[in-house]
This record gives sequence, C-alpha cells and structure tokens, in this order.
Amino acid sequence: MYNLLDHFNSADPTLQDLIYLDGYDSGAGVIPANCWREYTASIGRKLKLKDGMSVFEMGCGSGALLYSTSKQYDIQVGGMDYAEGLIEAARKVMPAGAFEAKEACDLDAEPHYDLVIANGVFQYFSFDYANQVLDLMLAKARWKVAILDVPDLAFREQLELLRRNVLGVEEYDAKYAGLPHTYYPRRWFLNRPAADGYNEEIIDGFISNYAQTEFHFCALLGPPPSSR
Repeated sequence: MYNLLDHFNSADPTLQDLIYLDGYDSGAGVIPANCWREYTASIGRKLKLKDGMSVFEMGCGSGALLYSTSKQYDIQVGGMDYAEGLIEAARKVMPAGAFEAKEACDLDAEPHYDLVIANGVFQYFSFDYANQVLDLMLAKARWKVAILDVPDLAFREQLELLRRNVLGVEEYDAKYAGLPHTYYPRRWFLNRPAADGYNEEIIDGFISNYAQTEFHFCALLGPPPSSR
C-alpha cells in the first residue's frame, strides 16, 4: 500500500506519487506516469476540452487526473474527495484550484463547471448512491459529464479473476476487504431520470499498460438540453 505520509509530507509529490495515492499502485491497478499523461491527453481530445474551460472532478483523490490535464490545457480546476489527506495533496500541487474534503452525496450544484468528471470511483458506490451522485454531477455541469474507468458488468468474472491472479488470493482479500465493487451495465448512466434529453457516448477503456482497461468503459453525457 502506498504510504501517503512518506511521499506527501517529506517532499513535493510527483505525478507518479499522485497516481499511486489515488490507488493505482499495486497488482492489476498500476499505471505508469507516461501512460497516465497519454490517458489525460486522450480524455481532453475525446471531450473536446479547450483552453479556458473549467473542469471539476468528483472523487478527485490527490488530483492526479486534474494535475496532468492542467499541464496539457489551460483550465480552471476544482474537485472534492472524502479524504482530507488526499485533498491536501491536490491543494499542494494545484494551489489555484478549488478543493474540498466532503462526501460525494454533498456535491453542490454551484459553482457550475463546464465539465464534471469522475474517474475510477463509481465502483465503490451502491446503485442507489451512484444514482444520487450522478444527478448532482449533471446539475453541476454546464456542458458535459464524464464517468471514466467504470467496471463493465459483462466482464465481472474476468475482472475479479485478473485481480486475484495478479495479487494472490490473500492479498486480494486484504486489499478489497470492505470495498465491494459495483459493476455497471453499459446503458446504466443514461437510463436515469435526470439524464433525460442528454446524448450519451459509451467508449471502451483506453488506458495503455493498465491491465484492467479492456474490462472497463466510460460514459460521456452531454450536452445538456437548452432548457437547463
């Protein structure tokens, strides 16, 4: 397990530190910094991100995704995560950003951001909680909502087998104790009342050198109807 205190308090975090702090640190979940940069550049292209836009990340952790993206685009960033220590790391590397330590269900609609994203966090939500959080994200976004790195229900058995094989059964059980994963059907995000009128694009996972990516997908919702 990555030690936050060793790598945050002792020195300025690097992008790789931030990636590890966000949980991509062991077994089938390791992502090298160069692949992460490719990932965030691809996100920008797929979402048609432009300089001057604002991006908010729900469940931002230490800010690895926002930090990398902000090095590639001139954007305003903000985020929230329940872990105060991770938010401190995000504030340290992005002092101009607006970061808060709070639960996902407490996401405020204002201030609005052009793009509201969540990366690799919806698997830790129940369907009821995920539905509540998605509604809040849709209310906060001026333009688009992107739910990234989502475990695909169709590949549940393959994903669990992969993680167990890489980590070993004992380490797998210890790492994920109390962290049940929720697997989503690919049409789940659009089939919500608050998403009425949105266009949806479902794309396959696209993180290079990430063992789980072929079993994940991303849901892109937007733009919202003109009446919003």
